[in-house]
Amino acid sequence: MICAVIVAGGSGSRMKTAVRKQYLSLGGLPIVAHTLMAFDRHPDLDRIVLVVPENDRERCRADVLASLSLGHDVELVAGGRRRQDSVFNGLCAIGVSEGIVMIHDGVRPFVRLSLMNACLAGVADTGGCIPAIPATDTLKQVDGNGVIVGTLNRGQIRLAQTPQTFSLDLIRRAHQMAAERGFAATDDASIAEFAGERVTVVSGDPDNIKITTPADLWIARGILARWREKNPVKPV
Repeated sequence: MICAVIVAGGSGSRMKTAVRKQYLSLGGLPIVAHTLMAFDRHPDLDRIVLVVPENDRERCRADVLASLSLGHDVELVAGGRRRQDSVFNGLCAIGVSEGIVMIHDGVRPFVRLSLMNACLAGVADTGGCIPAIPATDTLKQVDGNGVIVGTLNRGQIRLAQTPQTFSLDLIRRAHQMAAERGFAATDDASIAEFAGERVTVVSGDPDNIKITTPADLWIARGILARWREKNPVKPV
């Protein structure tokens, strides 16, 4: 079984809008709708779990799902206080113990099928695989006063993206361990690492941006316009 857990539980405070970022319009549809459609196109996907804030489930059904013609049913799950809590809720909702899960940010609408497939292929080696892109800027490490204390070797640095893809039982156990031991992380690869698991990296996609600020939304509009100009169907 191959499942997708799409996490759209954030408050969107950095976007500074009254509407949560996942529901903002991008090309006439909510951002998260583009994300759902991208996964819905995957021919081998069995289930989609969408994690949203507790009070948003009815709104999501009415304002997002009702307007989409998806081949998969979308199971709505209530999110938690933190991202990792929301992911864990989504993982628990899957129920089965065996399979592969792709954990994806709901506000990364430009995920290609080819990137999903690369992650699915990579997970066979270690049980965990994420997409990431090389750092291109010079990276400085600073102290609490903003004073530089070192320069990192950017050749060894990667900027993590999603879908972060794992053996289902592996990542569920890792999340359970993190919850029991009070470990907090901002991505699922960190949780797998905390549990002692090895996670491999495949090449990410510069278009696969996470929309969290007004500037990101402007960039996203440009990416969508370019994709639509080249191909009316999102690239694979």
